[in-house]
Amino acid sequence: MKRLYSLDALRGIAALSVVVWHWQHFFAISGTWAAGWRRDSQPLFWLLKPLYEQGWIAVDLFFALSGFVFFWLYGEAIREHRMGPARFALLRFSRLYPLHFATLVVVAVLQTFFFRATGKFFIFDANDWQHFIPSLFLSQQWLPPTIDQSFNGPAWSVSIETLLYGVFFLFCRIGLKAPWWRIAIPLAAIFLLQWNEFIARGLMGFFLGGLALQATEAIKARTDAKTIAMAVACFALAMWGLVFASFYVGAFSDAAGWLAARAPFGISHWGADDIYEFFLCGFIFVVSPITIMALALDEQVLGGRYAGLSFLGDISYSTYMIHFPMQLTLALMALRLGWVPKTFQSVAVLAAFYVVLIALGLASYHFFERPLQNLIRKISGAREHMPAPAE
Repeated sequence: MKRLYSLDALRGIAALSVVVWHWQHFFAISGTWAAGWRRDSQPLFWLLKPLYEQGWIAVDLFFALSGFVFFWLYGEAIREHRMGPARFALLRFSRLYPLHFATLVVVAVLQTFFFRATGKFFIFDANDWQHFIPSLFLSQQWLPPTIDQSFNGPAWSVSIETLLYGVFFLFCRIGLKAPWWRIAIPLAAIFLLQWNEFIARGLMGFFLGGLALQATEAIKARTDAKTIAMAVACFALAMWGLVFASFYVGAFSDAAGWLAARAPFGISHWGADDIYEFFLCGFIFVVSPITIMALALDEQVLGGRYAGLSFLGDISYSTYMIHFPMQLTLALMALRLGWVPKTFQSVAVLAAFYVVLIALGLASYHFFERPLQNLIRKISGAREHMPAPAE
């Protein structure tokens, strides 16, 4: 199979979910957050409540999906020295960097105009040369370690992906193949949460994605693969049911509080930050990998058909990277036209934003990203012969 359309679709849905989480930015279109702003005043809050409140967690699906796909497509090639570091780096550079650079420059220019008009930057404040230079090299979130988001803020995850590629290549090149390595690294990364949450989340998600691949391949080789695939799908649905229930009926917070009150070692004094980390680790260690396994098995073992949704994966990178520049553009227009936060609390405005975003994503993918990617690879002589999911 050349690609897994189900995982393409999941990546696209995750990218569009982050947009809902960032819709709150429109409460700050004047440069400061509107007094008394409320999440529940956002459009379709009753339906999209989980995304409005914790939609940032969709980024952790990106990391797990990358781990699954990269171990699948590149793991053996790197381990067997059929792919060297220069070619691997070039393939990743040609896919990620052109759009990253374009959005970085666009946001830098737009933020300059916004600052002149308001005396403040829009949402992300760390917009100076000290942060711009690392951003040029996609090292803004790990060299030096910082969690300050700057310029095109969502690009923090692309910076972490770049770091993960290096760790992944080294992992494969030195021949660490045993499954326990792929659980040992995420477990060790838990202790990095207080030092650099972004790096910790990336390491946890990526290597658990690799572990999910090994588990998926093992299940596919069994004679009872269909039965196990259905069981995995049911478990994944149950986990998502628990996640959504936690937002609507408080199931997760109630369960966490009940456990904390009865657990040893003093965790009965857990606060909001502890509950946050508990939720984060639960999502990364359980929900993300089991969801990816369920979709991969459904497509490969049960015959699920997802080809019609693959375009969401094609444009996932562009929609993810373009949505904040779009918001910043609208904020500048709001300053000129007198729009207020309430303007953006309309279902029609939300729908129109998505229509334009998807259209721009398609245009970017077909007329900017792919042509530049092919040009860079042609000039370098490093043609990509591997499937699209890794691109």
